[in-house]
Formats: sequence, C-alpha cells, structure tokens
Amino acid sequence: MSVSPRLLLTSTASLLNVVCNARTATFPQSRKIFTLEPTWQQILENLCKSPSWKALISNCLELAVSMDNSPSHQKSKVHMEPYFDTCYSQSNNTTMCDLTNTLIYCHTSFTEATHNVKANICTADTKYGTYIDKQRYKTIRKWKRIEKDRSSNNMEDFFILKLLSFNILAQNLLEDHSYLYMDHNKKALNWKTRKSLVIQEIFEAEANVICLQEMQEEHLLDFVAPFKHHGYDYLYKKRTNDKKDGLLLLYRSDEFILLDYAKVELYQSGIEILNRDNVGIIAKLALKDNPETQIVVATTHLLYNPKRNDVRLAQIQLLLAEIERIAFVENATTGPKYLPIILAGDFNLEPFTGVYKFLTEGSFKYYGKGRSLEPSQYRSLSNSLIPPRLCVTDNCQHFNILTQRLRREGTGKVMLENSESSLQKRDENMSTPCNTTVLQQSANSDIDCTQVIEIVKGHSARFSSGTLTHPFKMRSIYTHKGAHDEKEATTHQDKWITVDYIFYSNIQPLKKYALPTVSQCAALPRIPNFIIGSDHLCIGATFQLPKKKSLL
Repeated sequence: MSVSPRLLLTSTASLLNVVCNARTATFPQSRKIFTLEPTWQQILENLCKSPSWKALISNCLELAVSMDNSPSHQKSKVHMEPYFDTCYSQSNNTTMCDLTNTLIYCHTSFTEATHNVKANICTADTKYGTYIDKQRYKTIRKWKRIEKDRSSNNMEDFFILKLLSFNILAQNLLEDHSYLYMDHNKKALNWKTRKSLVIQEIFEAEANVICLQEMQEEHLLDFVAPFKHHGYDYLYKKRTNDKKDGLLLLYRSDEFILLDYAKVELYQSGIEILNRDNVGIIAKLALKDNPETQIVVATTHLLYNPKRNDVRLAQIQLLLAEIERIAFVENATTGPKYLPIILAGDFNLEPFTGVYKFLTEGSFKYYGKGRSLEPSQYRSLSNSLIPPRLCVTDNCQHFNILTQRLRREGTGKVMLENSESSLQKRDENMSTPCNTTVLQQSANSDIDCTQVIEIVKGHSARFSSGTLTHPFKMRSIYTHKGAHDEKEATTHQDKWITVDYIFYSNIQPLKKYALPTVSQCAALPRIPNFIIGSDHLCIGATFQLPKKKSLL
C-alpha cells in the first residue's frame, strides 16, 4: 500500500500533538477528531519517553523526506529527536508542546511538499525564533544556593519565603509598541498563548509570594482565577490616569495574613519630576501560624525613559517613605527598628547606576549631576529634588509621621496624593501642610534652600539638601555577573541588560533563580516566544525568616 509522504508527516504531527497534550487532535486528511481516554494518555506519555519510540518517529519522518521526487532533496534528513526530547512535560498540560509549536507555526504551511519540512522548521527557528530547547533553558534557570551552609539546622524555627518577580508584558503595551516586536513570530505574541506560558512558569516556581508588573486591568480577573483556586489572594494597583496596566501582588492566603498595605501613586499633580503614572504596592504580611513573625514585601515598576534617572530617584524617594511607614517597629537606643523588607520589580535602570547605588549604599548625592545622575555640565540638578510641601524628608521618611512618633503629637497625615483615597486631593494652598511652623513658611513654594529641622533633641529632618539617604541596609539578591564576570540580563532593550531586581533588608537569603549571561541570552530566540511568555525573564529568591518565639 502506498502512503503519501504528506499524509504521513501531517498525521505524525497530529499524533505527536496528542502525545504531548494528551487531549484531542484532528488528522488533516480525514477531518476526524481523535480523543484519548485516561489510560491511553498514560500509555502515550510513557511512550514519549521511550528511545525506541523516538527512533520510530524519526525514521518515519526521514522516510517521508526520502520519498520526495526532488533530486536536490534526496539526501535530506529530518532529525526529530532533539525536538521530541523537549516535547512532553508532565507539568505542561495546558500549553502546546515545543515540537507542535514548531511544526504548526512554521511560516510555510505544513501541508506543502515534504521536502520543505526541514526548511520550514529551520525558517521558523532562525527567522521567528519560535523554537527553543526547553531543557536547555531550564538548565540555565536553576535555583542556586547563594551562600553555602548558611541555613539553620533546625528549620522548624524558620519559615522559607519564596518570592518570584515577573514583568509579564501587558498586551496593550505590546500592541501599542508593535514595532518593537517586528521580528517575532506573531502567533507567539497572542495574549492567550503568552498567558498560558506565563502562568505555567509562575506555578512551576512554587513561590508563596509573587510580584507581577504590567498586569493589564481588563485581563486581571481571568488571570488570577487559577491562583485563587490554588489558595492565593492578591492586591492590584492600576497605573494612574489613562494607563491600562498595573501591579499585581499575590500571596498564599493559607500561609500569610495581610496586616496592612499601601497602594502608592508616584504621580503627584503639579510636580514636573513626579508627573509620570508609575505606582507601587506595599504589603505587610504575617505568618498565619506565627502572627508575630512579619515581613514587608513591596513591588514597583519605575519610569522607562532611559535618560531620566532623576525621575526614578524621586519616585524611589516616595516609595521608600511609604515602606518606612509600614515597616517601622519601634525606636530603640541604637536607632529605629524595621521589619524584614523585600523590594522587587522592574526598576528600568542598570546595575551600579545612580538609583541602584542609592538603594544599596543608603546615600546618594544628586546635586550638580545631570538627569542621568552622572556628572554633567548641562541641566544639572539643584539641591531640591522634590518640593518640601510633599513633607517627605531627604531620609525618605514622612515628616508628619516622624513628628508623631518622636513628639507624640500631630496628625501623622501622609501628604502624598492618591486617587483611591477617600480624602480629597491635596490642596496646594493649605495653610498647615506639615506639623511645624518652620516648614510651614516654605512648604507652599519649591525653593531650593536647604532646611534642617530639629524634631526632638538628637533627631532632625532635612529637606532640599542635595543628598538622599534612607534607613535600610539593602542588598541585591543578584551580583549581576556570571561565573566569568560576564553580565547577566533580564530583558532586551537594544541590547541584553538587567533592569529587574530583588532588594532585601534584615532577612537572610538562601537561593536565587539564576539568570542567564548576555552571551547565553544572545543564543536564545527573541522573547516572547513559545517557551517564554514575556519580553522579560522572571527573577526569584528564597529567604529564611526566623519565627518569633511565643511569649506565652
């Protein structure tokens, strides 16, 4: 009996689709739908791992190609084992397998002459970057211990917090900036495809706290549904004004209690340096089985504009002031005490630049520098970054909160504008924006003179000093370099760079979700693709949180 090579190939592809997905498939020639019962699903899943089965499929495809009448392709062979190796994954029940993606999404239809099969796969691989060896990617993205033998022997005294941060690429931003994705396979840019890949990668990480950026509001309820089903609760904050995406913070409700939170708006009307629509979320969490053990987790997505590090510095000043308010525990003789803090997100800045230095070193002098926060002879910054009327000190603290803590007086009112607050927008002509007469005299103007105000003896607040400080000892979970000092990367912006971070304070890190180096990224297909659902790589870390001893 003569078998058409085209029929053999298309039927084989459909069979592979069945094996990979263990669901249904349509055979092109017969138009019949083939459905697997659970028993056959398990049989075919086991077959998928069998070397003899792989060889059989490869031989079938080679036979089909050898039957081509074109002399120029008589010696062509299609080696399917590498594709087949990555096809089936027990954890991938919802996403089409890599091989099927490669076959189905080739630029030239699979129903063309059989001698085009190999060419089609190669074209899809090189032109569109649709195929990637998933196992190779997973080899790069291992969870690696940060420091050896630092974990406690008695793990019952500790809680392991596993955090994942991921800019998932809002679909509306992808479509609004489609020129950035001209060389991508368009089918890989579909939200339904990307959503499945993103959710799968998040679930595979098994994190109990998840920080997501660029979560499109209209996709929110559908996106969080599987997480709610698996015991997660969440906070969401849309970017301000007409922006359609925002931040999503998920946490396991069977492990954490939400004690307090803040949805921070970094847009403040009437202030040029703060007229962007970026936001932040801060959550104060307690362990459900040990409520006195608490931690503050924050996420943000700062301004993109590569030239405006000064804007990002001002945004971080506001965000840290809100983190300080929520993380504060008490004043001690050695200084204020704070809860453990984790700050994660897309900061849109490279390692060791101005804002990064500020976060990790605790101090940064911006006076006289350019908007890039580098020395410049033009458009140098004055000693006032944000106006005093916001009542945020140069130590990234709310002045009203400080006076209430130290003097036991005042309203403790936060002067930042928030569109979700029940309070009306800040009146810029209000007579007493802060709790001191000294600051009141200049609070309604954006003058550049430095102000140092003593709150109580030994405690002063600074405004417009030209230098920012903060009270946290923050470190980055990543060193931003590989084993051979090659730079790591989290996204591609003209080149492969790092812009996503996890900073931490007052908590012991254990592991990090390893990042690829620039050269490893260069060998990967363009992202998003059929393995990675976003134009960013996710980042992650595990931490060891000491449980509080009961006082009873």
